Amino acid sequence: MKKIILLSALMASAASPAFSQAAAKPGNCAVVLEEAAKTVDADARFDGQLEKDAVKAFETFAKAQRKIVKDGMAKTYADSKAFGWDKAKVDQMMTMNEEAVRKGFKTSTMEDGTLYMNHIIAVNNCAEANKQDAQFGQSRDGFIATLTEVFNRLQMG
Repeated sequence: MKKIILLSALMASAASPAFSQAAAKPGNCAVVLEEAAKTVDADARFDGQLEKDAVKAFETFAKAQRKIVKDGMAKTYADSKAFGWDKAKVDQMMTMNEEAVRKGFKTSTMEDGTLYMNHIIAVNNCAEANKQDAQFGQSRDGFIATLTEVFNRLQMG
């Protein structure tokens, strides 16, 4: 079942360039996961234990991704000097990127407070890009199990 879910998410991600595997970088993933957590919390289809588990799993993964970004900032600042960028420019570009990812999470045709398959694909792409528990801030297998439950709930309508 997990292979089917991941395969269908992979096929759909090929058709969804906004949430492609290339976008599954820690900073982008942190934003996608934060938005997914807020959306699950607001979506009436999720209540009880699954809502709590999904929100916690998404938020924990987002925090772990933010830590990866934070831990790599010294190198980012140093590498950016080759382009003539100072710390302020790097911070500005990172803020602009984060705003673009946050804005792209929900299209104009999506209802507020509703989790869509595009969101699951984006979260799955982030999960696929990370292989170690530390990158998730929790057990990778546990996260995938929760994501699978969220996917199944969406399939049920």
